[in-house]
Amino acid sequence: MKRITATLLAAAVAGTLLVGCSREPQTVERSVRVSTTDIDSAILGEWSGGANGYIFSEDRTVSLPIDFTSSAHFNSDGTFSMETTKVGKDEIEYDGTSLKVSHKYEEAEETLLLLDMKRTDAANKDSYDGSYELLGGTYRDMLAYNLAIDSEKINVETEVDGENLRFTVVDYCSFETNNGVLELFSENMSYKKHTDDSVKYTYKIDGDTLTLTYEDGAQEILTKVK
Repeated sequence: MKRITATLLAAAVAGTLLVGCSREPQTVERSVRVSTTDIDSAILGEWSGGANGYIFSEDRTVSLPIDFTSSAHFNSDGTFSMETTKVGKDEIEYDGTSLKVSHKYEEAEETLLLLDMKRTDAANKDSYDGSYELLGGTYRDMLAYNLAIDSEKINVETEVDGENLRFTVVDYCSFETNNGVLELFSENMSYKKHTDDSVKYTYKIDGDTLTLTYEDGAQEILTKVK
């Protein structure tokens, strides 16, 4: 999981990768595993590792919050920035509910729809700030491609707050906890070995700190979001 979210962030940083991002989903054939063990209630909630993290829900699903602010965000002047690329207001359509961001890439000789979003909170023509559903665009395609989900099936919520931009991939996978072991699994996920049916971590919770240790010894330290 750490590697997956890191890949998403790396792709976002290299904004030109959005031009060549395949819209064909990766297909992974896996049987559907069902979570049945008791849940360690201490792990429930949102945990942040900085730019990415996990949201463990009571319904045994895991959502992936990913902060794209450092690589892509809206500006106070109504423009949109992606690393060294700035999208002008003339390439942004906004009516208080629907927000679409496009950009003409000279090297690709085409105009790409980057973001197609619809507000899920009250309409507001005076500000982009708010909650949205990400309906389409190359950012949605990129998230789906890297997570091996059909772009028509991925569910992405978006939060715009000033120059902060956050995507949350909702219900990406399921989880189980059992005697200090956390397992994450989904028919969409790729595993280290073809015989695996989950990504396994040992985990330790100390107050507001969650330490995940992967099978190869790599660690991920996250802080509880209050």
